[in-house]
Amino acid sequence: MSVGGILRRNAFNFGDKTALVFEGRRVSYGELNQTVNRAANHLLHMGLQKGDRLAVLLHNSVEFIELYFACAKSGLVFVPLNNLLKAREVVQILEYIRPRALVFDHDFTELIQSVLPGLGFIQFAVCLGEVCAEFPSYHTLTQGGSDKEPQIALSDDDLISIFLTSGTTGRPKGVMRTHRHDWVNMMSCALEMGVQRDDRTLLVFPFYHVTFVDNMRHLLMGNTAVIRREGKFDPHDVLDLLSGEGITMCQFVPTMINALLQVEDLETYDLRRFRRLIYAASPMPVELLKKAMQQLDCQFMQMYGQTETGPATTALRPEDHVLEGSRDQMARLASAGRALLDYEIRLVDEDGRDVPMGQVGEIAVRSEAMTTGYWDLPQETARILRGGWLHTGDFGRMDAERYVFIVDRKNDMIISGGKNIYPREIEEVIYTHPAVSETAVIGVPDEYWGESVKALVVLKPGKKATEEEIIALCKDTLASYKKPKSVEFRSQLPKSPTGKLLKRAIREEYWKGMERSV
Repeated sequence: MSVGGILRRNAFNFGDKTALVFEGRRVSYGELNQTVNRAANHLLHMGLQKGDRLAVLLHNSVEFIELYFACAKSGLVFVPLNNLLKAREVVQILEYIRPRALVFDHDFTELIQSVLPGLGFIQFAVCLGEVCAEFPSYHTLTQGGSDKEPQIALSDDDLISIFLTSGTTGRPKGVMRTHRHDWVNMMSCALEMGVQRDDRTLLVFPFYHVTFVDNMRHLLMGNTAVIRREGKFDPHDVLDLLSGEGITMCQFVPTMINALLQVEDLETYDLRRFRRLIYAASPMPVELLKKAMQQLDCQFMQMYGQTETGPATTALRPEDHVLEGSRDQMARLASAGRALLDYEIRLVDEDGRDVPMGQVGEIAVRSEAMTTGYWDLPQETARILRGGWLHTGDFGRMDAERYVFIVDRKNDMIISGGKNIYPREIEEVIYTHPAVSETAVIGVPDEYWGESVKALVVLKPGKKATEEEIIALCKDTLASYKKPKSVEFRSQLPKSPTGKLLKRAIREEYWKGMERSV
């Protein structure tokens, strides 16, 4: 199940077929496999060894995919970094993972120059793009090695990647993935989604997100993947790519779908080949889903999962997407669907016992695709992996046909526009403001983003602060998408008799009357 074998076989069977398209550049499977081999062999020649971590701070690009497969073939562990993070956040992750090598895009040169002197464990730093005198270029990496297949012994259980998430403390956690995990996840997604050999996909999600692994199903199946550089979502640009490249399948978050539906001349784009739209990463409002089903002539499929679980775990399949049907059928439009073919799902109580059908319990899953745990965090690993089951921290209920309805999260994580945001990180920054006595950050309903970040702040007696000050402080310290959209000042925040902040009670003020709290 070596992931690198995907490219080797495709290069052998149809080497001239276009594998990747990016900003006018087209790369065949044969060319991609040769470049990956050169990079893998050169990395090994540099002195890197199987098991060493290679971190990447890159935009969506052909090179990102090359490095993923180069790690798969060389036995290195691929560690993508969120390219929206500030220097403080990047350093925190690098000190935790301790990679021996780092590849970064040229527009991050200043950031890397500022942090690298304090990171002595990074022995090799390589710059992609414009020539940078201080660092070797990526071109030398992909031209310096042999194009023969690397001779490294690999097993299914060898690590292939570590994707970063955070926790309730705001500290990064590295989710470990093996070759088996990625293989099973790709194969399961390809089968469940009905991916065909002649499909063409558009990749719009940021590659540092674990959905990158889901989308490698298309390379497994020998498809052509068109890459869009991440950044501001431009619906006209995306529609041009869907039309001009004859895209047949694409995965979006609900906010992206909403943006597409706002395009006034939507019907003028040639989307006749576009047959399946997958949506994931945040809850889809039912009314938005119905509107999309009415306006877009394609099949719909929802995926639910987590970085830890696969990621793909459940699916609301095309046959479940109906505009007219029984009461149960229409209610299921608000569900996350049923388990994928490689998954088992239970709803359990605090003691790990199954809850009665229809009652709310924590979602626990078991699969060959789920993580083996967190990098160098044995206690955190033991917390989520118990008795062979992964406890997700999401709460849901299940109907008689085993459709899962997600109603809440155990932790305080906010999902806004498909991005995971952890309140503790933001709260720690707000507490650095000299006027702040207490703060609580929560996710509140947002018609466009699903959830938006809101900070509630109690000021010290006699001190003053403005909403603009608090937001600016967060924007200067954290990735911009984490900053609060709004700040509300209060005289006090609700607490338990023991003085514990009752954040759930605060959230209930904003989610009251809604079927779900996420």
